[in-house]
Amino acid sequence: MPGLHLAIATGLFSLAGVLLGGLLAPLTQHFLERNRERRASSRARLLIAGELLNAQAVLRAASNLDHWLPVEDKAAFLPTDAWRENRSSLVSDVDGDLYNALVMAYALIETDRSRFVAANRLPANTPFPTKEAEGIKEFCNELGRLRRKLGGGGAWPDEIEEEFKHRMKNLKI
Repeated sequence: MPGLHLAIATGLFSLAGVLLGGLLAPLTQHFLERNRERRASSRARLLIAGELLNAQAVLRAASNLDHWLPVEDKAAFLPTDAWRENRSSLVSDVDGDLYNALVMAYALIETDRSRFVAANRLPANTPFPTKEAEGIKEFCNELGRLRRKLGGGGAWPDEIEEEFKHRMKNLKI
C-alpha cells in the first residue's frame, strides 16, 4: 500500500504542475504583451510629442517673419512620419477627444505644409499676411496644448500668457 500512496501522490503533484504551468504560461504571456504595448504607447507619445514640438517651433518662427518662409525640401518641412508610423499605438492609450484633436492637428499641419510649398511659387519677398501669422500663432498654441497632453514637456511663456488671457477676460479682472 505505501507504494500505491506514493504513486498517487506523485501523480497528483504531476497533475498540479501541469495545471499550474498551463495557467501561468498564458498569464505570463498576457503580462509581457501588456508591458510591450505600454512601452510602444509611451514611445509613440514621445515621438509624436517631439514631432509636434518641431512643427510648433517651425511655425512659430515662420509666423514672426515678414515674408513667406522658403521651403527647400518639401519632405523635410513639417514632417508627419512619427504620426503616421505610431498613431495606431495611441488609439487604445488616449481618450477619443485627444485622438481626434491629434488627427485634426496633423491634417492642418499637412495643409500648412502645402500652403508654404505653394507660397514658394510667389515672387520673392512676398509679404507674409498678418492674418495668416496670427492664425499660425494660435495653431502653435494648440499644438503646444496637444503636446503637453501627450507628456511632451512645458510651454513657451507667450503660450501660457495667451491661455490665461482668455481666462482673465472671463473673470473681468
